[in-house]
Amino acid sequence: MKSLFPTVLLIVLLFAGSVKYSYSAPVKHDDTVSFPAPWTSAFHVDPVYKFQFVNAEGTHLFLVNKTAWAYFECEYPGAVLRKARQEGVNVIRVCLEGTPYQDHLHLDMWPWGGTRDNPKWNSFNSGYWDNIEKRIRLAGEYGIGIDLVLYFNLEPGVKDVPDQKPYWDYAIGRLSKYSNLFGWEIMNEESGNEAFQDCAGTYFRKNDPFSHLVFSSDGTTEDALWPRKPWMDVAIVHTCTGNQPQYDLKYWYLDIARNTRQYGKPAFNNESGRERRHKNDDPVFRRKQSWLWTTAGAFWTWHSWEGCEGINDTAYFGPGWQFLKPVSRFYNSLPYWELAPNYTVCVNRGEDLIHSTLSTPDRSFTVMYCCTRETGATVTDQSAVVRIRDGNYSVNFISPVNLEVIDSTMIVSTGLRQTYKLALPGFTDDMLVLITNTVKKKKSIIKGSR
Repeated sequence: MKSLFPTVLLIVLLFAGSVKYSYSAPVKHDDTVSFPAPWTSAFHVDPVYKFQFVNAEGTHLFLVNKTAWAYFECEYPGAVLRKARQEGVNVIRVCLEGTPYQDHLHLDMWPWGGTRDNPKWNSFNSGYWDNIEKRIRLAGEYGIGIDLVLYFNLEPGVKDVPDQKPYWDYAIGRLSKYSNLFGWEIMNEESGNEAFQDCAGTYFRKNDPFSHLVFSSDGTTEDALWPRKPWMDVAIVHTCTGNQPQYDLKYWYLDIARNTRQYGKPAFNNESGRERRHKNDDPVFRRKQSWLWTTAGAFWTWHSWEGCEGINDTAYFGPGWQFLKPVSRFYNSLPYWELAPNYTVCVNRGEDLIHSTLSTPDRSFTVMYCCTRETGATVTDQSAVVRIRDGNYSVNFISPVNLEVIDSTMIVSTGLRQTYKLALPGFTDDMLVLITNTVKKKKSIIKGSR
């Protein structure tokens, strides 16, 4: 076997002193190319609310991502952005290198000089890069950020680091100034070249003057990719699955969301199942996935034919697209960055419903989402058990379809020693329960705690 010592030595020398990671507070640079809110400056992981993204102005981002692989070369970029905005999307996932769906799109997105068969790693396709910058600017004007995937087709190994370093420098030099660059995603669905990605991720972490987010992704799994690596700012997972029996809403989708959120980083499913290809064709089932993910405290992606081989079909909308925007509208009406999973404040103890709950630490705001496994199933005679601090609370029962208030009630709580049975109104498929503290009182302590 050929020794890897020379290559490893080269990598060590190249990255000497760059392995240690320390958080840098968000900084707005004078040479930033910025856009209207929320993209006034780059987003970073919030050091206080560590599962959230925040920029230099203190604005948090409720991330709603959509795949748009060939955006840099598609026929109608403005239409792609208008559609994304109509759907409530604020980030699109785009590849910088790749031949996405070559049989349909016939594109070769090649950032280097030469060709894919005869590459010139030290030179760059300036016309393509000019177009990239133009389209990043256009996205910013539409209020859309860019999840930039550096490698889509290519799978470099650690021996290729010297050849690839000029690409990293060129990308940082040309693109890091854009405040709507959501992050550098090293590779799409690849984990077999871990040493190479360690080098690339560490390099971007050290050398990007704007400190954009850095992360990578693996294929469909049940847990996050390399969540303990210091260069991975985000815990990433994919669920390219549908409503097949083995992919249960509770024991697959909800449990994976909870797995992904356990690492003290923003949790992000940045590729969900597509219609047809992944048998994720039921629009109501897709709606349930999105709400379960978000009420587990994680972020979710809209992945559809319209962002893949169908990106040039501007009239097509994937099944369930209309249910995406209410998710962001709902959470943006709350201090969502303060919400965290809670397992006592509002729970359903039956087996018929799947539920997930978020609450602020003081329980001023509590959100419970509950749903049936089967599309079209009707729910009656169900209740939730509520445990909240002393005070008066309003309770709204809300439809996730359009955020219409179905019913409302009040709770007057005399403290955490008490639980309250909250009767749920009848509904079909799913419902949100929003509990809001309207009158605060001093918190009482449960007797026997001394």
